[in-house]
Amino acid sequence: MHPVPIILGKLSLIALISLSACSTPDSSAQARLVNESSTQPPMFTDLTSEAFTPKRAPQSTLAISSMVAIPAGTYTLGRDDGSRDERPQHSVKLSAFKIDRTEVTNAAFAEYLNALDIAVNQPFSAGRATRADLPIDSVDLLMEEDRGSGLYPIIALDDPQARISYSDGAFNVSQDYADHPVTESTWAGAQAYCQWRGARLPTEAEWEAAARGNDTRLYPWGNSAPNDSLVFTSGRTGVTSAVGSRPNGASPFGVLDMSGSLAEWTSNLKRPYPYDATDGREDFENIEERVTRGGDYIYDADADTLTVTHRSGFSNAPGRGHRHIGFRCAMNN
Repeated sequence: MHPVPIILGKLSLIALISLSACSTPDSSAQARLVNESSTQPPMFTDLTSEAFTPKRAPQSTLAISSMVAIPAGTYTLGRDDGSRDERPQHSVKLSAFKIDRTEVTNAAFAEYLNALDIAVNQPFSAGRATRADLPIDSVDLLMEEDRGSGLYPIIALDDPQARISYSDGAFNVSQDYADHPVTESTWAGAQAYCQWRGARLPTEAEWEAAARGNDTRLYPWGNSAPNDSLVFTSGRTGVTSAVGSRPNGASPFGVLDMSGSLAEWTSNLKRPYPYDATDGREDFENIEERVTRGGDYIYDADADTLTVTHRSGFSNAPGRGHRHIGFRCAMNN
């Protein structure tokens, strides 16, 4: 199983527990303190959480039961007539793995937040968390604030595009958004959710194999141009769709929403092709940008960016939440 790091967007001090001038940090706090000379990020793995069980997490359990098996084999990555970072077309050998049929939903991610020991001072609406609502240690977990804040949360619940609120002692999803893909999760937050489920983020190579199958098709469904029956794009901020809403756009393996909907975090650092798993691009203890795949519903939403080979996603800083980025989990088969 892969580790679940927090990758800092800014190499500044981040504390996930409140420290006063007279307090003594415990070992877990020390592990999460990062200064300008740090080369490795802290981790979310020391957060106290309830064990994953089907009773506590029915939506996440359903996602596990519907994962799609991708066979071991040789798969094509990239294309020679694409943008520079998609070239050259080449092959990679992959071991068998499983991948979520759809993107992780708001309801599933709320199950994870409810499993964590996160203190909250008072209820707040979706996308409107403030410092008054949260103790300082929870601010570090649930808020991103302005760029340059140094915060690297699990998910940015202070962003208006977040669909998760807090009331009646629990994290809840906005009405009609339970089955929509979760937005505003950071890269490390996505990794943490997947690990809680006993999974991980897919590598970039695994993602493209699941989306493309065993041939050199341009889109999950083939080579015909995208249309509304195949892919969801709205062009309007916050206007997302339920996961799996475009079954005609399924990949050869039956994986859904691999084009449009939300772009998706992969585990990989941004590195040029050819793909080489040994060149550091699969390093989890690195603060650099990560690759997102699949286009999205608002920014990368045209025929050139909805392809299975597109890998230059719009605005994919790992330490920030994004309205157009979600994720799905994978696991060894």
